[in-house]
This record gives sequence, C-alpha cells and structure tokens, in this order.
Amino acid sequence: MPVMGSVESRFARIEAAFRKDGFEVVRRTEKDERLGILARHTQARNSRTGAPKRAFYVEGDGARIGWLIGAMAEPDVARMAGEFIDNVAFAFFGSGPMSEEDTLPRLKDIIVRIISSASERMLPDIPQQLLAEIDGIVDGCRAANPATSVRRERLLALNLGIDCLLAHIYTGTIFAERGVHPGLLRTPIGCNAFSLSGDAAGGRHFFGRDFMFPTANVFQDTACLMIQVPDNSAGRPGRPFVSQGAPGLVGAMAAMNEAGLAAGVDMLPSRLCDPGRPGLNSLLLVRECAQHCDSVDAAVERIREAPRGVSWLYPVADADGQACVVEAGRRLGASEPFPYFDHIPSYFRARLPGLPYIRGIRARYGTPPPSDGLVVRGRDYRYPEEYGRDWNEGLWKAFDRNWLTILKDLLCDIFGGVKASAQIRALAAGAAFSETMFGETGAINATWKDRNCPGPFYFAPQREQRPDVLIATNHCISPEMRLTSMSEWIALLSSGDQNDIQWRYDELNRDVLGALAAAPAGIDEKTAWDLINFLRPDGKFTDYYNPGGTRDWREIQVHGSVTLCELTSRTFTSLFGYYGDQPVTIHLRDFSTAS
Repeated sequence: MPVMGSVESRFARIEAAFRKDGFEVVRRTEKDERLGILARHTQARNSRTGAPKRAFYVEGDGARIGWLIGAMAEPDVARMAGEFIDNVAFAFFGSGPMSEEDTLPRLKDIIVRIISSASERMLPDIPQQLLAEIDGIVDGCRAANPATSVRRERLLALNLGIDCLLAHIYTGTIFAERGVHPGLLRTPIGCNAFSLSGDAAGGRHFFGRDFMFPTANVFQDTACLMIQVPDNSAGRPGRPFVSQGAPGLVGAMAAMNEAGLAAGVDMLPSRLCDPGRPGLNSLLLVRECAQHCDSVDAAVERIREAPRGVSWLYPVADADGQACVVEAGRRLGASEPFPYFDHIPSYFRARLPGLPYIRGIRARYGTPPPSDGLVVRGRDYRYPEEYGRDWNEGLWKAFDRNWLTILKDLLCDIFGGVKASAQIRALAAGAAFSETMFGETGAINATWKDRNCPGPFYFAPQREQRPDVLIATNHCISPEMRLTSMSEWIALLSSGDQNDIQWRYDELNRDVLGALAAAPAGIDEKTAWDLINFLRPDGKFTDYYNPGGTRDWREIQVHGSVTLCELTSRTFTSLFGYYGDQPVTIHLRDFSTAS
C-alpha cells in the first residue's frame, strides 16, 4: 500500500505508536522519502547481554526496505549471514563410525557448500521483491560499513539455504554421492501451533506459534520484531505486517498483517521433496502470505500455487475465525499422480490400504483428494477414523523384532554395532498398541520421555473435535499426506523425534481442553500465552530444555521464538532470546493506521 502523509507526520505517528508499546525511538533513517526506524524497549532486555529488545519499522518497495534494514542493522546482518550460517550446520548432523576429527569438519563443509552454492539455483522461483530486498540489504550494509562482510551469496544462503538443505536431507541422495552416508544426518525437528477462536476464545481469535529452531548461538542475540509497510508489487497489494525474525532474514518465523491474517511454519520430515528444485517455501512463503493475503482462503491459494520443493506444515488463521493447517510437500504437476506408496518399504506396504480403500473413504467423508502436493486440514476437516481402526494395530505389530532385524544391517553400516543398538532403541523401545491411545484426550506417549510410536509407520489421530480448536506440531494428520512420511529413511532421520512430535501434539491438546474446561466462557490472553509457551523450563516440564535442572532456567535460550497473535485486536506478542527475558508486544493497528 502507498504510504500516506509527509515524512515528518508519519514519523510522529510511528514514534507515538512505539511509545505506546513501551519502545523508545533511537534511530531514524530515510531512503527516497521512505522511513526506517529503530526502537528499543524501555524495560524488556536480553537477560544475558543486557541489550534492550528491539523493533524495526521500515517502508517502501523491496529495495528500499532492504536498504533501510541493512543501514540500521549491519552488525546483526553480518552475524546472521556469517556465524549463523556456519554454526547452524552443526544442528543437521549427528555422529557416525568415523572419528570426530574427520567426520564433523567434512560434514559441516559439505552442508555449508550446499547451503551457499545451491541457493543460486533457487532464484527463478523467488518473488522479485524479495530478491530486491536481499540486494537492498547488501547495499544498506555497505552504506553503513564499507568494509562489511555481508555479501549477496551469503544472504541468499541465509534465506534460501535451509530449504535447499532440507530437500536434500529429507531425500538423502546428495550426501551418499559425496561419500557421506545420509544416516549421519539429522534434523532439528520441533514446532507447535494452535488456533483458538469463537467460544474457545470468548469471541476473539488466538493464534499461537512456538517455532523451535536452533539459534546457532547467534539468533538469541540478534532476534527482533519487524514492522513493514510494503509498496504494492506485481499488481498485488502490499499489506502492513509485523513479524518475528532477525535482521538479514527476509522471511518470517511468525507474521500477522493489518487484515488480521496470521501464518507460521512447522518442520515436516517427508519424502515429498524435490532437491533438484527446492523452490519457494517456509519462512519466505509465510512472508509472502503476510504481505499479500487478507484471509485464510487467499493464503491457502498462495501456498498452493507456490513452486514448493520442500515439505512443511503451514498453520494459518484470520480475524474472521477461519483457520487451517496446510500439509504441504513439493508441488506436483497437473497430471502427476500423488505418490501414496512410492517410498513405503514393502514390509509395511503389505499392511496398508490400497487406492480403492483410500478413494472409498474419501467418498464416504466427502473430502477432496490431495491436490498440488498438499492437503488442507481446516476446521471443517472430517478425520476418517477408519484408518486408525482398520490399520494401526497391524502397523504397530509389524514394527517388532522382524522389522528391526530388517533394519539391523543398514544401521550397522551407518553407525557401527554399538551405535546401531542405540539407534534401534531410539526407534522402538517400548512400542505397544492400545485402543485407549486414540480418544480425544488420549496419548500415545504419556510423557515426553516415552517411546511408544512405531516410527512414522502409523496413522496419527486427530484429537481436535471442537470446530473452534486447531492444533499442529510436526506431523501430518491427513492419512494421504501421512503416507509420504512412511519410509526407512524418514524413520532413521527422525528416530526418537517421532515420539516427541506425537507427545507435543497430545500434550498441547490436553492442555487446551483443560484450559477450556476451566473457562467455559473462553480463555483469556494470559491463558493463551501459557498454552503456547507450555514447554518453558519454569513450567510443567522443567527438564525438557533443562535436563537434570543443571542450569538456571532464565539463562536457557529460546529455541527460535514463541509468539501469540490476537487477531481481533491485531496484537502480536513474542518471546525470543532467553526464557528469563520479558516478551514484547506490538499493536499493529497503531502502526498500519499511521502509515
């Protein structure tokens, strides 16, 4: 949208909006009559460094917005494009039979080179205004510091590289081609989300996001809030929005716009990826939705049409009370059949339904087939419980010593004998089936330390029964998309994470239902915040992030960020840095009106 009013009148109104939210303006920058403002919170600080929490306000087209960010935050951009990219590579591999001196540097070098070099091939699929913003950040950094270490290729790696890397990790091929067995890799899987609206929220709409991602010992100090007022681009309106991220990140970990649309992204280990064309996904696609879409329906269409190449979950909600989780893999061609069984080992394939069964269940429930490589699980989605009733017990029984024997040779090749045994225990220790696990308040793992899931080889139940509640972690609920995760490689890659994914989903569901039972008129904002922040180390699960309670919980880094949007009033509250830090809030309406 075009900015309105003179530069001075806009600045006065933005400064007042920041002041209302507890921030003071400390820097003002301009580029072609477009404003850039840096504000620092007067109370909330990073508990380790003492630095105040920051928020940026920028306006204009992609190039000007990028320039303003680079000019105001060059040191942070340099850290994100340097230290963060180098260090985050360690989060994507474990250990193997080779010595640490040999394995770790070689793996890190391969991962960094994949992130850096392959990002260039993704450019044709990235919207031009986002590429212009990346180039603008480089120019702004150079204006602020002619000797800056920020380079275009490093910013491309920061913004595109993780998707490129995940496309390769989820399929595993490139590492074997380069002499590194894919079994040495891992993914830092973690994310939680919910939508609570209507009666559940007392007529309001809460959208919660817990983006659990490695900080690489950098993000916790560079994290901030970003308020952007973008110009129209490519014939599409630019909508003011607020997001959580860090300078240099063009995408958004969580975002909400002036129309009341909120979106986030959860990692999803699946074989439905295209390492040859990773495309437009994750944080950048969330940014696209926030910048241009005004409703859940519009956001779903944007995700559907995007040239996706990596599997992710996209929870989306809007001010009208609509919400969904888009379970998305790579975008399939119009005539390309959905790969229901392409990656499922024959041992399990014999224990799964065929296409006639799948089509028959869809006809019975009136649900559409997967299209464009995705399924939309909305409030009106009817989960076909027949999948669990007809197939899960057999799948649980199949995941027994016979299956583990099949894996044994592969595991020994990757990890060696001792580590193979440990990996087997991580995959299947204690797996047992019970019908009591599948009710509305059931749990497959009673605690976060339990290991009762048969890897990815089962149909995960949908717990939500109320039309005003939607929950997601890191697994597909729709049976069709669930099939794309049933493979040996995904089982090895995610191993014990499958148990954690299911436990978080079940626990968050039980917490939500408990909160609603205690507040029949709907939960309030404090309760909603406590729900999305349920893993905090000073809460019920003190040892989840703090094993043995050996550290002061206030000094534990927030893995990514925890965010709550109230879509009716357009408020955006986020915690980043350390758990001892104070969350900060932006009332977006004050900023978008000022624009």
